[in-house]
Amino acid sequence: MGTRIERRTAGAPRAPLSALGRAGDSRWEVELDRGGALAVTGATDAWADELAASSDPAAWLVGQSGLRSLTEGMIFASGTAPGVGDAPEFLPARGPEIPDGPVHPALPARLKPAPGRELRISGHERASERWVLRVLPDGTLANGAGNFDPLDPGALRDTDDPAVAWRACFHDEDPDMWTETVEIVRSAIPATRRPLVAACGWLGSVEVSAKGDVVASGRHGGTLLELLEDAGLKRDPYGAMRRLAGRLPGIGEPTPGVVLTVGERITTYTSRL
Repeated sequence: MGTRIERRTAGAPRAPLSALGRAGDSRWEVELDRGGALAVTGATDAWADELAASSDPAAWLVGQSGLRSLTEGMIFASGTAPGVGDAPEFLPARGPEIPDGPVHPALPARLKPAPGRELRISGHERASERWVLRVLPDGTLANGAGNFDPLDPGALRDTDDPAVAWRACFHDEDPDMWTETVEIVRSAIPATRRPLVAACGWLGSVEVSAKGDVVASGRHGGTLLELLEDAGLKRDPYGAMRRLAGRLPGIGEPTPGVVLTVGERITTYTSRL
């Protein structure tokens, strides 16, 4: 990719970041740690100097026309953002991850009565998500992912509580198995220059497409979307996500930080810093 250039930023960065982009026929890569150590590969010294001198390196990079992807870990004073620190990989933010596969054939076509809101119901084994269903407001089981044999698929036909019915599909006596039901909340904003994804720990995650389609999901996904709208999501989605990172409300659960990805969610690579 070219010569590696090392600099220090003029001030303390808001958060560590990794970025990839292209200038003409050349690819560039930027890595910035929380202490301000900056590594640039594939760019000129003048380009690296301008980046290092900027008051906000992340915003400077987002303003570059050749930016392909940027992942930034917003750090709380009380902790560190996921994917940074001692961890060798800086992971891109993950969105709501709504399933798009087939529904298990043993399950009914829809829930009755209908929940009246779009849901994501999932089954987990310890820390791993094994199965997931998307339920439309009219009760239709729209999509699924994962392979399992429901213990009581009929329970999904006869309950007014999808969360209770979903639990009936699994071995309740197994302490390693647990289920979760969260709402999928949708909105729309004007088209953006690049797609964005923000992952906010247990609060939830939100994804904005380049067309301006917004989807949030998680234990407090609706609250997350409301907070982002109050922070100016429509007029400045990237800025709203960054502004919100430092003032997320206490929800009684650990939310160590916000990871924000602008552009493509590229495959992860190991930071050299």
